[in-house]
Amino acid sequence: MGFSRLFLLLLSSAFHINLSSSKVALYFRYNCSISHGNFTANSPYEANLNRLFSQLKSSDQDFNYGFYNISVGQSPDQVNAIALCRGDQNENNCRNCLSETISSLQEVCPRNKEAIAWSQQLCTVRYSTRKIIGVMEVDPFDKINRFASQSVPLDVNDFDRALSFLLKNLSVGAATGDSLLKFAAGSTVSSQSIYAMMQCTPDLSHENCSACLATASDRMRTFCYGNTGCRIVQPSCFLKYGIVNFFDDSAKSTIVPFSPPPPTPTATEGS
Repeated sequence: MGFSRLFLLLLSSAFHINLSSSKVALYFRYNCSISHGNFTANSPYEANLNRLFSQLKSSDQDFNYGFYNISVGQSPDQVNAIALCRGDQNENNCRNCLSETISSLQEVCPRNKEAIAWSQQLCTVRYSTRKIIGVMEVDPFDKINRFASQSVPLDVNDFDRALSFLLKNLSVGAATGDSLLKFAAGSTVSSQSIYAMMQCTPDLSHENCSACLATASDRMRTFCYGNTGCRIVQPSCFLKYGIVNFFDDSAKSTIVPFSPPPPTPTATEGS
């Protein structure tokens, strides 16, 4: 086994990244919680989990802008789940993303009582034996800052100021959404165009959505500074930005005007 392969396998023990199965979706990220234990084959918990997954995949479920909150069974074998599609995805794309994510999650976390997964289109599936609806959580999280191939603009600081300004405005828009959709997407221009979107699970309060997005923004500054594209995904919210438009133009989006701060005045001699 080569060193790079061994290194990636060691990383996967902390945050799982599937390396071998062709069935797992591209850009699939997941976390199988160890702390909440495992269930046994043919147990009531497994039966409830399978029923829950079948309901999430079913076309009988109301679309609700791609937000699903389902509980199946009774304690101690109750399974609670939240599923969320990106706010600019139509029903067909949403259902396909959720179905593929569930299938992949069943493969990589076959016995875990709690797990979460995000797929390429940023749909989220998470389930647990504990209550998760209305609970703001920012861990585990994942970051991807390598999907943009364009070069970093010459004025990185100006780019960062414009991006921060855009995300601040979008955070307000997402947090003020209703109980079905807390999503905002938009663009601004500094030395070049910047596109971004932010979304919370709509079961969160205004305050908790704002707090979740603030954590994602802080992590973006830590892990993505100088990158022309990045996404931070957390259990309760996510953000994504890039310099090429990646969201559906029919989505709820806005253009946020950005004006760079005026230059610092230079000192002049007095008479």
